[in-house]
Amino acid sequence: MDMFFFDRISKSNAGTATRNGIRDFVLQNPGLLPELVAFGTDLNNKNQYKAVWIIEMLAETHPQLLIPFIDSIADVAGKYKHESAIRGISRTILFLAKSPKIALTETQQEKFIEISLDRLIGDDKVAPKVFAMYALSHFSKQHEWIKDELHIIINKDFAQQSAGYKAAAREVLRKI
Repeated sequence: MDMFFFDRISKSNAGTATRNGIRDFVLQNPGLLPELVAFGTDLNNKNQYKAVWIIEMLAETHPQLLIPFIDSIADVAGKYKHESAIRGISRTILFLAKSPKIALTETQQEKFIEISLDRLIGDDKVAPKVFAMYALSHFSKQHEWIKDELHIIINKDFAQQSAGYKAAAREVLRKI
């Protein structure tokens, strides 16, 4: 791994300017993408969540760059423990699912659907649940059974959830 790049990610913070700087550095040096994804998918790396922030930003603005790494991302996306990594990977899944520039394979879709369902019914914070809900809503266009599952899960959890969750749930239920 490029030690300068590794050090830059490790010393980064959640500030927008810092994250944008690393994202732009990766865009200017696309050869670093494999290292970024390896860093972000290494569950033994205590700073992996910082790389997930950059992967999330790339998924939002340049999802096609992540096509060669979708399987690697999908393989670990459900295993993160750090809250920041969970939130970031939940958004990454949403962006990859919705991107018109990417055609996810059936296997990739199945993995992302399973991960999103686990996030939605798990003990995660509101943001990952909401991103999972939106991703599942998108996947329901191709997989009708998801609509029934979403109705059941949302209606079961609705009363004890936050206002943000409830607003997203109402929007998702209207869409499906």
